[in-house]
Amino acid sequence: VSLTTHKSPVRIPNSGIWVYIELDENGITDISRQCLSKGRELADLAGLKLSGVVLGSDSGVSEYLIAHGADVVYLTDDSRLKDYTTNPYKKVICDLIKQYNPEIFLFPASTQGNDLASVVASNLQTGCVQDCYGVEIEGEFLVQKRLEYDGKVLTNYVTKTDKPQIATLRDGIAAVNEADVNRQGKIIPIEPTLDESDFAAKVLKREVAQKTVNLKEAKIIVAGGAGVGSRENFRLIEQLAETLGGEVGATRASVDAGWTSYERQIGQTGTTVKPELYIACGISGAVQHRVGMMDAGKIVSINIDPSAPIFRFSHYRIVGDLTKVIPKLIRVHNKVITRKLPP
Repeated sequence: VSLTTHKSPVRIPNSGIWVYIELDENGITDISRQCLSKGRELADLAGLKLSGVVLGSDSGVSEYLIAHGADVVYLTDDSRLKDYTTNPYKKVICDLIKQYNPEIFLFPASTQGNDLASVVASNLQTGCVQDCYGVEIEGEFLVQKRLEYDGKVLTNYVTKTDKPQIATLRDGIAAVNEADVNRQGKIIPIEPTLDESDFAAKVLKREVAQKTVNLKEAKIIVAGGAGVGSRENFRLIEQLAETLGGEVGATRASVDAGWTSYERQIGQTGTTVKPELYIACGISGAVQHRVGMMDAGKIVSINIDPSAPIFRFSHYRIVGDLTKVIPKLIRVHNKVITRKLPP
């Protein structure tokens, strides 16, 4: 990666597509990496430059961004911005936008990203569409795709008159690009104009909850929906997942029914997953669940209803009672494994 540092120029007519890069204790968040990849895709289609915006500490972040698609990195390396609080971040971002005039600004649809995008848009009197499951370029506009009315309606939004066009992108928006160590880019260091009044709120202590479930890394997921019928039947989902060495997933209906925990929820209001194998049990296939698992390598669906929507996008379909099908799957799997074991 070739890096060139430039001093901040005067306001320019248009500086393309920007992506806000969120950092945590492990560096760049995964959803920010995805947003960068989506930004690169859009920039290529629109013939625009792609820039990453980093607040806090560099620590090799700039090299990563350029290697993965950024043409420019706006870097505010300031220890006062180590912990996120709304006001100073908003001020720095708004000052940058006023000076450099980006056409489109993408944020991760995380707690931090949604918070920051909304206050920036409000301050600049422009539009902001949050939790987009997709974005496209049509002419000079960013078409922002959202699910409305509890996932029953797919809606497209366009900010026609104000700039920048701001959107926050959901986890799963794009696959992370591979690094190109030969890419060249430039870093523009930013000196923020902040004083103590901007830091009225301060982070005194941070505690990171340890996750006991990691659906995002699972190669096999067995998920249960409302069609499972009961907590007792949901144990079959858990047994099949254990047999296959996979993780248990669930729809919102299963979580709301108390059959499993929220950390296992997949879909619009849960986690987005991309396992090699996704076994959907008693799941109808509503769009709000589909957006969380549609990129799975292979989808196997078990449903008693032959007209269930999930069958339309499944690779393998089993029409039947899951309380009878799952025990058979477990028995067949165990027989196959037993045959393969050495004597």
